Amino acid sequence: MHDPGSTLKIALTFLKFRPRTVFELTEKLKSKNISQEEIDKTLEVLTRNKLLGDAEFAKMWVRDRNLFKPSGSFVLKLELRKLGVSDEDIETALENQDEEALARKALESKSRYRNAEFNKQAQFLQRRGFNPGIIFKILKKN
Repeated sequence: MHDPGSTLKIALTFLKFRPRTVFELTEKLKSKNISQEEIDKTLEVLTRNKLLGDAEFAKMWVRDRNLFKPSGSFVLKLELRKLGVSDEDIETALENQDEEALARKALESKSRYRNAEFNKQAQFLQRRGFNPGIIFKILKKN
């Protein structure tokens, strides 16, 4: 049995490096052999103080990924599901996603694909999670 203060300290240390999902934090605390009751109390304190929240995490994840490595909704959904974010929070985070603009940005960000042949560009965009309709739409304009 851990003391509540030490459980909170472990959680805060884990959150210090980057925001986390409820799932990630729960798994971390379980790995430290902390009881589910203690984990639930800690999650409640962190959520109440707005230090933990999957909806905000998902929005931040989408924003940051699109800023540094533009990706399609398909890849982002997979990543967020793997981190334990609910489908509802994922849909909310992706509701204003401009797939066409992001696909263009992704192509521009990789110089080796800017002037590559159609197939190479299409494969790159597909790996980034853009759907075939968007890929065809932007590549046929090039």
